[in-house]
Amino acid sequence: MSPKDKRRLAREHLDDAETAASEDRLKDAVNALFYSAEAAVVALAERNSIDTRRQHQLKADAASEMHRTGALGRDYGPLLRTLNQARKDIWYEGDDPELGGDLDDLVNDVAELVAAAETDQ
Repeated sequence: MSPKDKRRLAREHLDDAETAASEDRLKDAVNALFYSAEAAVVALAERNSIDTRRQHQLKADAASEMHRTGALGRDYGPLLRTLNQARKDIWYEGDDPELGGDLDDLVNDVAELVAAAETDQ
């Protein structure tokens, strides 16, 4: 079985995140946002020949690198780092996450990143 297209996977996770956010399910929303953002970055990294080796840190670094090289108009590295830490805070520690803002803003940021991944270049 071949892996699912990362752009499609990013969109599916984003849809799940939007539903969870609208239902005030913070844990599920953060988890789905994180995986949506990662899938979008992997799709973009593959397009730009950047290795992410299935490591969270490398995916965040790839997002920052794509911004530096002009492949992305914005640096999404901090977004991935925030979501990864929030996911760890919630699921590993049972703590309230530090989102650095409003959940709706994070949903919009990830939606923007997914849209960038879906754009053919």
